[in-house]
Formats: sequence, structure tokens, C-alpha cells
Amino acid sequence: MKKTMLALGAMLLLCGATCEPAMTTADRETERRAKLELQSVMDMVRTKEIPPVEFETDSDVIKTSSYTMLNKVAEILKKYEHLKLIVIGHTDDTGPEDWNQRLSRLRASAVKEYIASRGVWGDSIKVYGYGSQNPAVEGRSAAARAKNRRVEFVLTTRDWNSVF
Repeated sequence: MKKTMLALGAMLLLCGATCEPAMTTADRETERRAKLELQSVMDMVRTKEIPPVEFETDSDVIKTSSYTMLNKVAEILKKYEHLKLIVIGHTDDTGPEDWNQRLSRLRASAVKEYIASRGVWGDSIKVYGYGSQNPAVEGRSAAARAKNRRVEFVLTTRDWNSVF
């Protein structure tokens, strides 16, 4: 009995330092709705209703055609203020990998800066750059490379210490 109580106490102590508070039903529903709204924006990109996030060649300068989509993402984050956004940048396989790695992070950072300029708290956005490590499609054609040059968005309610 004593060992069980000690083990339980140790687990509670560890959990108190690392576990997140349980989400309420309302929190889960809010997160679900926000993810559906973001999915709706991504569907508009897929069906070419609005353009995707695009950059100048070999640069982190966002093309103005991307503002419609980024403004929609910013509106979602302003509507659901407790959510956090992870922006993940990717490049194609042309050029040196170390430059692609840096460029993908610079592009994700440019997206973060743009969204923050629309009134979203910058600390609610994290950026990662994966270079050409995680291609969306395999191949070296122009079409395949175009699909691999992308920015992905992930919404979360998790504490940053527990993400990645």
C-alpha cells in the first residue's frame, strides 16, 4: 500500500510539472470549429478560389497574391484567440540543402510576421523550416517542385513546451 501511494504521489508530482490541463468540452468544440475554418481556407486554395502562399523566386518576400489567404488565416486566429498556429515552411530540391533549410524557415517567419501585422499576437505563432526534407510529392518535374514549395499551417491549443 505504501509503495502504491509513493508511486501515485510520484506520478502526480511528475504530471503536475509536465501535463497540460484537461480540455473542456467547450474548448474541444472551439478547436474543432477553428480547424474546420482553416480547412475551409485550405480547400479554397486547393480549388483555386484563392491563391496559395507564394514567394518571390529564391526569396522570403511574400507575393501580394498571397495576402487574401493569409488575411483569412489571421481572421481565424483573431476569432479564436486562445489557439496557436504552427507555420511550417518547405522548399523544393533545387539548390544546396543548407540554403533550402534556411530559406524554408525565412519563409515561415515572413508568414508569421505578416499574420502578426494583421493583429495576431506574434507569440501565438511558431515557425519551422524543413527545407526539401518532407516533399509533398516525389519527382523532379516543374509541377512536382512547385507542389513542394509550400507553407503548411497547424492549429493547436497545446502548450508550446509540449509541441514538437
